[in-house]
Amino acid sequence: MSTAGRTTKAERTRPTTMKVATMIAGTVIFLLLAIPLAVQVITAFRGPFLPFGVSSAKWSVDNFVTLWELREDFWAVIGSTALFVGGSTIISLVLAFGLAWATVRTDIPFKRVISVLVVVPFIIPPIVKAQAYQLMLSPESGVLNQLLRLLPGDLVIDPYSFATMTVVQSLTNVTFPFLMIVPILTSMDGSLEESARVSGASWGKTLRRVTLPMLWPGLLGVAVLTGILGLGSLEIPLLFGQEAGKNIFALKLWNLISAGAGELPQYGLAAAWGCVFLVITTVAFVVYLRATRNAERRASISGKGFRPTIMKLGAWKVPVLVAVVVFVLLTAILPMFALLWSAITPYPIAFSFQALAAQTQWGAFGEVLADGEFWASLGRTLVIAGGSATIAVVAATVLAYGIARSRRTGWMRGMDLFASSSVAIPAVIAGFAMFLTFLVINPVIPLAGTIVALVIAYSYRVSIAYRSGYSATLQIRKELEEAALVSGASPFEGFRRVVVPLLMPTVFAVWIQMFILGTNEFTLPAFLATPESRPLSVYMYAMISPRSAQLYQPDQGAAMALIFTLLVFVIGYGLQWAVSLRAIGRAKRRPTIPGLGTRATAAVPNDPPAPATRAVAAQDLEDQRELATVAD
Repeated sequence: MSTAGRTTKAERTRPTTMKVATMIAGTVIFLLLAIPLAVQVITAFRGPFLPFGVSSAKWSVDNFVTLWELREDFWAVIGSTALFVGGSTIISLVLAFGLAWATVRTDIPFKRVISVLVVVPFIIPPIVKAQAYQLMLSPESGVLNQLLRLLPGDLVIDPYSFATMTVVQSLTNVTFPFLMIVPILTSMDGSLEESARVSGASWGKTLRRVTLPMLWPGLLGVAVLTGILGLGSLEIPLLFGQEAGKNIFALKLWNLISAGAGELPQYGLAAAWGCVFLVITTVAFVVYLRATRNAERRASISGKGFRPTIMKLGAWKVPVLVAVVVFVLLTAILPMFALLWSAITPYPIAFSFQALAAQTQWGAFGEVLADGEFWASLGRTLVIAGGSATIAVVAATVLAYGIARSRRTGWMRGMDLFASSSVAIPAVIAGFAMFLTFLVINPVIPLAGTIVALVIAYSYRVSIAYRSGYSATLQIRKELEEAALVSGASPFEGFRRVVVPLLMPTVFAVWIQMFILGTNEFTLPAFLATPESRPLSVYMYAMISPRSAQLYQPDQGAAMALIFTLLVFVIGYGLQWAVSLRAIGRAKRRPTIPGLGTRATAAVPNDPPAPATRAVAAQDLEDQRELATVAD
């Protein structure tokens, strides 16, 4: 074989820049997800701080034996967690389905207003919502208990009972399943329900025999994700469940590593607990995947005959509207009022017009704004949320493109499933696994308790960006990249110059979503942050927790919660507004054809025969380059 032939073969087998970028992105996601979970498993069997090679360190199942020896405690945790997570998930799904059904499939008035009000709690940080519900349900000064006392029967809600905690958890999570159920209902063909009704079926029978069987794969997915979200949530159990909810998994894990005076943290036992619940969530995720693998058989949208129908509520319009108003009152208006009342009163007192005139003051807001630690925590929050969102989005977009454009081998399917798996990891397990990882590597790489550690930990939600990037990539035709290759571009240049500009709207939208999730995050920094690196959510918890005696200032904590919520709202919607403005500006800058409008929308009469696909792709590529030049 000649030298020229060997050179050509070497060039053919040499990894391209695009393959190298894909491998780097896959490595980043592997390190984010696999290493912390591996450290947790090793800790459960060997201990967290014993390096390999130490003769005294032995592999054992002692932690699991201890877990089993404490059978009563084991089954109490399993039972309490199942009741808490299962109960809150069922209530959340019922409320979310009812709200989605009312706004999508009925003629209820004020649909858009209701949709906006239901989404409002989504932008309120979870720790703020937990604090607001705690203030709203206070037996003496809570505004909801004050309203209930006006009714006959002297009804008072105990805020620290298990049932109350479960209901509060469900109310805080309604927005998530609502946002997922709305598109499912929107895309269901209503003619099937109409046929059942014409055949004489009642609404209940139609719902049971037609609607739910058609929707159940989607609803099962929403239920699994909502349950995992509730399992990983620490805010409600931490504020409400110190007594009634002490056996809930998230709080159990927290108490095991937050030892009191004279006690040692039980990292090994906590890791064993984490492994048990990680297996449970993995089984739930696998069951969901198997149940939904043939979901296309229930597809109801076809090219003909699809028509979403609107059900007339008739006499039920007023009761349904009242139920929606009660929901908005309980999830948005009363909690925010309780926070405001707590912020302007020096100590917990019941609302009255006399107290409003004589005992209110607004000094807490000024003290918060003059607090240097508030601004420092806010700055750290923005850095952590922005850095983690950027890492997750960049790595996920590159890997999603590489997998979407590769042959569907077993290895690629495995990578696809692995990159999507972080959604099955509850936040409390991820936070504890990251906590162990940084403790183990700290002698070599001192990152424990730093902002960098928080940025890495927040990035574990990479599957959100990966699934969005994967779906967006599949919507881009391969001919565009093939045209770039024909024009002499490398695969990486084709990705950078052709695909990335088309993906940017999705990338920006996902980045904003992950940035807002990062600013609201409390569970992960609760395990990882120190006073020098804590974000605003943790600093605010210190202001409202009686355990932090030096920082305990409930009025300032309430004022900080309101300012925090306002900042998240302004930042989140400000970013979305800026992205929308940029998209509109780019659309307006498109070149136009006189008399025919923009090039993208121009319709040419008597179209000539369609040219070859490559020619169309090449023209599209040229248009993209031209638009990119105009945009620059």
